[in-house]
Amino acid sequence: AMLVKLYDALMRLPLTALAVYFLWREWEALESARDLLRVAVHVASMTFLLLIAGFTIARRRPVGRPVGPWPRFAALAGLLLLYSLMLLPRAAPDPRWDLPALGLLLVGQFFCVVALLQLGRSLSVMPEARRLVTGGLYSRIRHPLYLAEAIATLGVLLQFRSVEALLLVVLQFAIQLWRMREEEKVLEAAFPDYAGYRARTARLIPGVY
Repeated sequence: AMLVKLYDALMRLPLTALAVYFLWREWEALESARDLLRVAVHVASMTFLLLIAGFTIARRRPVGRPVGPWPRFAALAGLLLLYSLMLLPRAAPDPRWDLPALGLLLVGQFFCVVALLQLGRSLSVMPEARRLVTGGLYSRIRHPLYLAEAIATLGVLLQFRSVEALLLVVLQFAIQLWRMREEEKVLEAAFPDYAGYRARTARLIPGVY
């Protein structure tokens, strides 16, 4: 039991540190924001990162874990690829691309915040079961946080507009789909009601997928 507690505590540190690092970067970017739309995007992003850090520190103990190393690899790869996109060089400013990009970022970050607030202390990077959340956005979609992140990621892609960024996003999306399947396996094993919940909800887009 002591080793399980220690493992869970240690696993909180990397995500919290990553959230704090990008929170600092968003704060620096906010200071140079010159219009209301950019300010709104940075504030939404900072709110999202604050929630990640807070819920990671205070999250519930897991009641179900994945079997084998590959589900954990998928989780880490999906997370690192998402944030590594931010390290690529941005394209030259162009209102034709930048305004739609900011719009997608704002919409994506807004729904990230909503999904996180509904997920609460059940937040987990690894495919672990903590509590089955079926209300709010989760009453229609099993993975609203991933959908919101995908919308925001498309906004980021429009800001970078490079072959490298496109390949990174395609790979990250593919791994996120893998993560969803692995999470569903863990949740179904941990919660008897999950099969019924999965039958009445969409994975990402109601009526489509």
